[in-house]
Amino acid sequence: MIPAVRVPGSLLLAACVAGCATPAPAPLTALAWPEADALFRRDPRWLGADAALSVDLRNDTTLWLFGDTFVAKGDPATRRNSVMVRNSIAIQRGRDPRDASITMHWGAGPGSFFPEDGAVWHWPGHGVRLGADGPLVLFLLRVRATPGEGLGFAGAGWRIVVIDAPEQPPAQWRPRWLAPPPAPFDAVVGTAVVEEGAHLIAVAIREAGVHAGHLARFHTDDLRAGRARAPEWWQGGRWVAQDALHGPPDVVLPDAGAECSLHFDPRRGRWLHVASRGFGATTIAVRESHALTGPWSGPVDVFTPPESRSARPFVYAAKAHPELRAPHPGEVLLTYAANSFEFGDLFTPEGERGLYWPRFVRLRVR
Repeated sequence: MIPAVRVPGSLLLAACVAGCATPAPAPLTALAWPEADALFRRDPRWLGADAALSVDLRNDTTLWLFGDTFVAKGDPATRRNSVMVRNSIAIQRGRDPRDASITMHWGAGPGSFFPEDGAVWHWPGHGVRLGADGPLVLFLLRVRATPGEGLGFAGAGWRIVVIDAPEQPPAQWRPRWLAPPPAPFDAVVGTAVVEEGAHLIAVAIREAGVHAGHLARFHTDDLRAGRARAPEWWQGGRWVAQDALHGPPDVVLPDAGAECSLHFDPRRGRWLHVASRGFGATTIAVRESHALTGPWSGPVDVFTPPESRSARPFVYAAKAHPELRAPHPGEVLLTYAANSFEFGDLFTPEGERGLYWPRFVRLRVR
């Protein structure tokens, strides 16, 4: 699950040429930014979530997408008096998390903002607002329970949601649900999304193994019109229609992570891929490339969350939010999630304060 940027092809070419002709940029470094964490604690009923993807809605407005979320049923506003809904969203106005306003949104009940489909629920992928004032396109992961197996859940496909007027209050959104043909392998499509020219390019991550990352490409005219066509895939140095693939598409990112972000950073003249590395006790790692299709550098660890040093660490979901304003012009804001493999830990006083809240990190890119 990545902020989206729109980068013309000419800019990509210029960035590549400039990047290849200049010395390597300064090493990447990062540090925690706890002053910004209070952004997610301003609604007394919204009591924590994971995933935390962001989408630039333009006009100093950011959409946040969250996975499983604690929503208090009333007083007292504690996790023990809450419902865990499968997804929620937030609308942030202002780019600096320290002084921006934010409103949290979920379904009636409380329930999930994007409702369940029988026994299948939806976790957020990423998305993008097309053009300057076009529709919002979101990818949603379909998930089902697998009691006693693995982490207790498994993927059940994916959907695309198109929202024609995202500037309206979320209660007035009228999503159009699209169901493209399934991917030709066990892919979670839409974990990270960028708009490039007339296309929307999505990272597709294999569920099994080390989460190899592929690239799928959709025509934005199809998405605007509500046409749910199969994407093209990057294979053999070109884009190939899904029904013309010869074997699996190319692995672009050898380990894209279960969640990640992807954005072009003009200060470095490169694409940046951000993800948690490892399992349980993790680091935040960054890969770089002059081209979206690679080749990509190896992962560089830029930050070790302090929660990774705890007795029972479960840290994940690192990603970047380049549309937000960091304290320094040479920085990009990241978030990660800190959880526990013992569900009961989330209800202790320490857990309510410190676990299952998105945490901010400042990544120095120059």
